[in-house]
Amino acid sequence: MILDVGHGNCAVLRDGVRCVIVDAKSDKLLYQELIDSGICRIEHLVLSHADSDHIAGALRLLPNEDFDIGTVWINSDSNKDSLKWHELLGLLARLKRDGRLRTRVGICDEQDWDLSLERVLIDVLHPTLTDIGHGTGKAGRVRPEITTNGMSVVLRVLLDGHPALLLPGDLDAAALEQMLSRSKAMTAHVLVYPHHGGHSGDGPENEFAKQLCEAVQPEVVVFSMGRGSFKNPLPEAVAEIRSSRAGTRVACTQLSPNCHAGEPPTAQPLHLLGRPAAGLTGNRCCAGTVRVTAVDGALLVEPRPEDHLTWIEQHVRAPMCNPKVRLPGPRKP
Repeated sequence: MILDVGHGNCAVLRDGVRCVIVDAKSDKLLYQELIDSGICRIEHLVLSHADSDHIAGALRLLPNEDFDIGTVWINSDSNKDSLKWHELLGLLARLKRDGRLRTRVGICDEQDWDLSLERVLIDVLHPTLTDIGHGTGKAGRVRPEITTNGMSVVLRVLLDGHPALLLPGDLDAAALEQMLSRSKAMTAHVLVYPHHGGHSGDGPENEFAKQLCEAVQPEVVVFSMGRGSFKNPLPEAVAEIRSSRAGTRVACTQLSPNCHAGEPPTAQPLHLLGRPAAGLTGNRCCAGTVRVTAVDGALLVEPRPEDHLTWIEQHVRAPMCNPKVRLPGPRKP
């Protein structure tokens, strides 16, 4: 389940009532999804990196006694000096002392991490052991620059053996280049696009999108983004996906202002799943919360594309995901 948390990320990976959570922007939405699903045990919480739109919900979720939590996984970040990151580290230390959970600092692609559930296989693709050894910081005599986004944990998720999801956090262009130089499999049916469809680095976003999609070969690209936070996703990223991956479905959790400026449509979005979603307030959902399941030997992605497309064609002025809408060419660097 890719929760619509607005500008941020949160994925709930379930095997029955057991689950792994990747990032936690909103504690309220995540709490409601867990309660509605009958989940009281969180095997693992993986926080991809230290940005508040990936960790803020953990500050209230972790001490909540409604849930039994196994292990929280993080990587250090010496560049992050935010109050939320400082509070989270203090909270983890206290809960660990109280015997409420385990913490693991240092998750990379060169270790046999035990994140998987019986039907849900989770593989760590990034960062490397060298990355977490150096930590974030500027380039030095022998070390490259590593940003907070470049340290993002990248996970590949298989459901019943099917390559289902690539969860890249806020993966940036430098980290992608490093990943492409290694031999790890990156293919997945659904790609949650990094950094909510915003800029991935100094280079052209269309080149980043092309390289990423060539490696992942997605059938569906999801932008986990919030209407009103930024003008995401970038049109040049969507244009490249449409151009280089003809037939690939593009779905935004909330309605981008690039697709529909001004007030959102007033029509009731009947295609939504009925799961917790931040965009339900103010009618800001587009695809809303997205569910990926393995059914009869295949992967099913909901909302159903035909229902979603019908709503878009009837109520959205210039939907970037619609091939009939012309998008601008690549921006000059």
